[in-house]
Amino acid sequence: MRFAVVNDQRIEASPGAKGLCPACGAEMVAKCGDKNVWHWAHKGRLHCDHWWENETAWHRAWKSQFPIEWQEVPTRDGTGELHIADIKRDDGLVVEFQNSPIKPAEVVTRTRFYGNIVWIINGTRRKSDLPQYREMISYHRPQRFGGVDIYTVYAHETRLLKEWGSIVPYVGFDFGDDTLCLLTNGQSELRYLFNIQKDKFAKMIAEKEPLPVVVLGQPKSNRYRWRR
Repeated sequence: MRFAVVNDQRIEASPGAKGLCPACGAEMVAKCGDKNVWHWAHKGRLHCDHWWENETAWHRAWKSQFPIEWQEVPTRDGTGELHIADIKRDDGLVVEFQNSPIKPAEVVTRTRFYGNIVWIINGTRRKSDLPQYREMISYHRPQRFGGVDIYTVYAHETRLLKEWGSIVPYVGFDFGDDTLCLLTNGQSELRYLFNIQKDKFAKMIAEKEPLPVVVLGQPKSNRYRWRR
């Protein structure tokens, strides 16, 4: 974790520091090595949130684009089940950054737990994902609305789309450049895909602007509308 509580303040890890978990109150120790990003770990036991994954520099870079008070927010449901959202706005929107492999059933469970959620996936973890994405795009001709190229693709066309396109309504793929590839629901097996600058996406989240979506429109000769 990035933060622990020290003297009632959320503090980042530093060599030799000790603190308390902001979610469960257990003792935490600072891990400040040369290989991984400096972070806090629970002392002597597993993390209190079994959904939590080891934080990478990729996670940290994304989190740093949002207010500190929205980062690593403990969240409980009506039964008392505890999880820690990567980013959670004060209006309830959650942004989760996923690097490690995850089973579809767990994605569904997490999505239901948080409700209003946007998933961001590290598209550079597997070497095959970016070539598959580029090949898929080369086969499709985009429709242009509001200065944005919108691709209509099928949920099964690449491995990433198979994993994510059918189970979450809004997901972004980060392929390591300055843009984020956003995928939204369509009709049946169709999905709408478009790119947005990462800094613009972060700004829209931070300023609580509605994220852009593609919706069916009228007349029939113009199948899509671009809504910001």
